[in-house]
Amino acid sequence: MKRPIELKEEATFPQNDNFSFCDANPSNYDDRDKCFSIESMSIKLHEDCIDEVIHNDDDYNDDQQITTTEVDTYTDDEQVISVELDDDDEHDDDGYYCEAFVRAARQANLSKLGTNNFLSLIKSVLPVPNNLPVAEEELLTLLNVINLFTKRTICLLCKEEFDNREKFCPLCCSTDKRSIAFIYDSNVELILKQIVNRLSFDIDEYKQYINNNDDHEQTKDIPFGNVYQNLLKKNDYRNLISLLLHVDGIGITSSTKLKMWMFSGSVVELPPKLRSQRSNMVIISIWIAYVHPPPKLWLSHCIDNLDAIKIKGIRISDKYYKLLIFGITGDCPALKGQHMERKMQFHYELIHLRSVEAYSKLSNKSEKTNSDIYGHRGESILIKILDVELPHAIVLDYLHISLLGHDQQSTLSKKLRSFDNFAFVKATEIRNMLFYGLLPHFNSIMHIEQYSHFTLYVCALRLLHSGHIFGDKTSTIAHQLFIEFYKDHELFYAHLQHFKLHLHIHLSSLYDTHGSLCNLGCFGQESLIGFVSANHHGTQYHGDSIVHFYNIDFAIQNKKEKESIVNGPYDLLSVPANNYHYLKEFHTLTCTCNDLDLCCKIYRRFIVKNKMFHSLIYNKRGNSVNYFVQYIFDDNGKKYRFGIIDIFFTCDEKSYAVLKHHPVKCLFSETFKMSSYYYLLKKTVDKLYFVLEYFYSQFDIIPVCQILNHCIVVDKNDYLFVTNVLSYNEHD
Repeated sequence: MKRPIELKEEATFPQNDNFSFCDANPSNYDDRDKCFSIESMSIKLHEDCIDEVIHNDDDYNDDQQITTTEVDTYTDDEQVISVELDDDDEHDDDGYYCEAFVRAARQANLSKLGTNNFLSLIKSVLPVPNNLPVAEEELLTLLNVINLFTKRTICLLCKEEFDNREKFCPLCCSTDKRSIAFIYDSNVELILKQIVNRLSFDIDEYKQYINNNDDHEQTKDIPFGNVYQNLLKKNDYRNLISLLLHVDGIGITSSTKLKMWMFSGSVVELPPKLRSQRSNMVIISIWIAYVHPPPKLWLSHCIDNLDAIKIKGIRISDKYYKLLIFGITGDCPALKGQHMERKMQFHYELIHLRSVEAYSKLSNKSEKTNSDIYGHRGESILIKILDVELPHAIVLDYLHISLLGHDQQSTLSKKLRSFDNFAFVKATEIRNMLFYGLLPHFNSIMHIEQYSHFTLYVCALRLLHSGHIFGDKTSTIAHQLFIEFYKDHELFYAHLQHFKLHLHIHLSSLYDTHGSLCNLGCFGQESLIGFVSANHHGTQYHGDSIVHFYNIDFAIQNKKEKESIVNGPYDLLSVPANNYHYLKEFHTLTCTCNDLDLCCKIYRRFIVKNKMFHSLIYNKRGNSVNYFVQYIFDDNGKKYRFGIIDIFFTCDEKSYAVLKHHPVKCLFSETFKMSSYYYLLKKTVDKLYFVLEYFYSQFDIIPVCQILNHCIVVDKNDYLFVTNVLSYNEHD
């Protein structure tokens, strides 16, 4: 271990800080040199240094504290139709310009008529003759945009299908448009083939970890849960493609009650960030009508289609994939409970989970008697295709159970939204508020016992959300916290023990069997159904318009090329390194050359493990706080610190970050010492939340590979309340 080095008083370092240097070879993230510290004379820090770092409570918002930039190897779904033209390049291929035009038209959300008008306008000013298509149909043919859907028109009175060209059912002769439903069944095999082919490299790479049960990112993703691993062994580790199904509905127009229901699936073998992107999801069927869809009437055709694909498999080039149906997720229905004050109540009691045999028996009995038996309303149409037996194939969605069900107490958006404006909140806002925004503020307005009781719930949900925080004990600790919360719930919230509160008791077992909540949430599916339902023009033929624009978007996505993002420094600063005193000393201690400015280069931003981090000298960051981070400060990876990134720099072809270290002021668990829940909370709250000194104490220099994650910071005047972002996988 390197010996500490002391600077003399006449050294050129500022005399108001302590400096700690940690040298390592960033080319090998696992091989780190020992740390050594350098102390200089210390004096009181100036208060104005905090102005450039932390924002006040009034300015606190999720853009500043919660938004973290993650750089993926694929562009965001939100920019699926963007296009850039380079005037310096010469393109002889007419298809390039036609594709560029289609991208621009979709980005502008032009209707068919609008697209045709623009084509006519452009064609009229071009030299004659020219090869520009005269209509959108010819343009899409040139780009090989194909129709992915088969339309069926169903009469809801006689339950019969009739010709799509007919406006009304010829058997019933009903003129009520509310008695007609339109079903659009997709070509699932073709969609799956194109998605898997486009993302084959990512799937194959991720499967190497899956087959070895190597959860290298410690996020407890779906393939590392017990259910998928058992499914993998049962199929002898063959080349699998499995779908997690999702079904939900949404209103299409605000003036009528016309609704769209979507039956879709996400590919489990994709890495979580890619899995949740809507361009990588499979639309199986769409229902357009004024009434809720009867499952068998709607899904019988597409279920048969999925079953046929499962039997024959999917062949892409020289690879054969076996299709499995992993499970089904979505919103949950209301069930019968004990009525108190006109509300159904589900008080805490020991649970006895139904076995596969009991579940099947009750479903069969309900089917025969056509009655509701303990929530069973007949046999599921999915039994035919599910590869995981019910009820294990049912995946609870914490977005609907927790964020849109039990947690609707307050939320966070661009700024902290007032409680009386709660009707317009989003699930992501509630999640951000629940995990990051409530605890640092509620301690001043709630009684300590109620505040501690509420903290039980926050910590339990966050443990189950973010992966292996306590290793294999994570789900057990979270379950203990929630059981105590559930038992005492009625003491603080009378007559509010509803069904979705009860469902939380199953989340810890779901964590073990199916993975952490951040990988199971339906944010991506909800984004898909919202995006697709909004893609229509006019007041008629909404379904035709929706599938038409989906066909275009899907074709464009398959033509996009993969963008490679390289981890490393960005935004070189032209200021010489000689202007920074600590760089002079660091260069003297670590490098043998005599040219500081040539050896050391300063950068404003850095991408570490596909996540973008800012420094204080990056002036374009706006209100973003991507510079407050948690990092490792020892050679065995067990000592963690928090700080603000001052600059990034390279020296001797190695990359480093200079951080202003904020030491821990006290343990957050001390807040709960007077509570009866103190000993139950202590271990968890001290792992998730931190109370730091308001002013930084010293500079740390570390290899950039030792930066772990971004942090959310709340300025509490005399201290900083900090929690780290533990999951980057969830769609936001």
